[in-house]
Amino acid sequence: MLQTIKRGPLWLLLLLAVLQAGCLAESEPDEVAGRCGPRDLTPECCLKQLPGQWERCTGSSEMAEAAKRAPSLGKKAVVAGTAVAVAVMTPQIGSAERRGVELATDLRSKIEKAIAQCTRRADQEVNDYHFKGRSPSAELCRQVKVGEQTTWAAYLGLFKHEQAWPCLREALNELIPSARYRLRPRFQFNRKKGEWEFMGEDLVSQIVTEQGWKGLAGTIEPDIIILDEKGIIVRVYDLKFPCPETNPAKWTRYTDGLWPDQSQGDVYKDILNVTPQLVSPRWGVEQIRR
Repeated sequence: MLQTIKRGPLWLLLLLAVLQAGCLAESEPDEVAGRCGPRDLTPECCLKQLPGQWERCTGSSEMAEAAKRAPSLGKKAVVAGTAVAVAVMTPQIGSAERRGVELATDLRSKIEKAIAQCTRRADQEVNDYHFKGRSPSAELCRQVKVGEQTTWAAYLGLFKHEQAWPCLREALNELIPSARYRLRPRFQFNRKKGEWEFMGEDLVSQIVTEQGWKGLAGTIEPDIIILDEKGIIVRVYDLKFPCPETNPAKWTRYTDGLWPDQSQGDVYKDILNVTPQLVSPRWGVEQIRR
């Protein structure tokens, strides 16, 4: 098992769901359909019991979008995720009247180098775990991994993200205060105020408890945001793990919901007022003009 994967408070909800589904039977052989083997990671085990139920087994918006795009899946759209908010400062979205102070060039360079290194490390560690260091082929990426619902490409994308979080947290803590960044922050539209705002972990937990992951439909969840000293968002990064690795990193294009035919990057830019940067193991941080 990948020992460096750590789970935040919301993963406790996942663990309870997994336990209720009987997903920790690690003594069972891998080849038994619908059973969990000693090499199964917890979400994988849950998905074996509940094929396609990403909102229950992972809580990852990246997984939900990847699953929705996978050719072997049905057309049901799922928007789900988890948020981590460990500091007091509340992220604020900038505007024409309230602009954030951009990072110093040397600091931004160090931050982006750290993000790229963690992305490559997560990619390599998961490949080592599953393929003894080799990269999956295009043919394997298209193959179904779990039940009849999920391709290897979607499955690997989830676990490479999960493997990256501890590395990112450690690396960013060495460069900036923990209050100056968020991993997997979630934002929702406040109809009363008529504006988008950050969702705290307690609110996300409450919604998931009361409504399930479907209660987070219509929210957005970039992978990393960097704040200035006043809490205004000045940088946005999103990790992508193309499968095979020779594929270019690209934004998800929504097919339905609130943003039909719009790319994930354009939606992030419109809502957060910051041009987001793609990050991939092969290309690192792709520099896009703001």
